[in-house]
Amino acid sequence: MTKKRSSRAASAAPENASLSLAEATSKDLKTWRAMRDDLYAGVPPEYHDAEMTLMLASDDRACLLVRDPDDEAIGFIEVSLRNVVDGCLGGPVGYIEGIYLVPNWRGLGLGPAMIEAAATWFRAQGCRDMATDAELDNEDAQQFWSELGFEETWRIVQYHKSLNDEEPPKRSNSRRASSSTGTRKSRRRG
Repeated sequence: MTKKRSSRAASAAPENASLSLAEATSKDLKTWRAMRDDLYAGVPPEYHDAEMTLMLASDDRACLLVRDPDDEAIGFIEVSLRNVVDGCLGGPVGYIEGIYLVPNWRGLGLGPAMIEAAATWFRAQGCRDMATDAELDNEDAQQFWSELGFEETWRIVQYHKSLNDEEPPKRSNSRRASSSTGTRKSRRRG
C-alpha cells in the first residue's frame, strides 16, 4: 500500500548557511541531470532520462534537491519506498538511492542534514525504517553510512533480467554505475 508522498520541504542547514531541501520538479531537470551525470558515472543518457521521468511521475520515489541561500541547486538525495529490504521488518521502507553534493559544498557537514531531511520525508510516508547500500569495495561510503548510525545487514551480488519484450534502457556494465551509494570515486558526496 503506497501513500501519496508529501510535498513538504525539509530544512537542512549548517550553522552559517540557510539551505533548504524540496522535491525536484520538471523545471529542475537540467541541473538535476548534470549532477546525476557526475554521480552515476558511465550511465547512458537515455537511462537517466527514463529514470528521472519515472521518478517525477511516481508517488513512491522523489529527488530532494538541496538549494543554497541564492536558490541554486547544490546537491540532491534520491529516495524511494520499498516493500522489502534486508534487515527491515516490512514496508514501506524508506530507501536512499543516491546522495550528491557539488564539489565546493562537500566537507561542510551537510550529509547528515540531508539524511535527516530524507528521514523526515520517509516518516511522512509511514516508514519506520530507512536503508541504503554501498558497493562492496567503496569503504568511504560504508564508513559514511556507519557513522550516521546505519547498520550493515547483508553483502550480495544482485542480478536483473527483464520480463518485457521491449528492453528498457541499459544502465551500464560498469560496476561504478550499479550501486546507489558508491562509485570508485565515492558516490557518497557529502
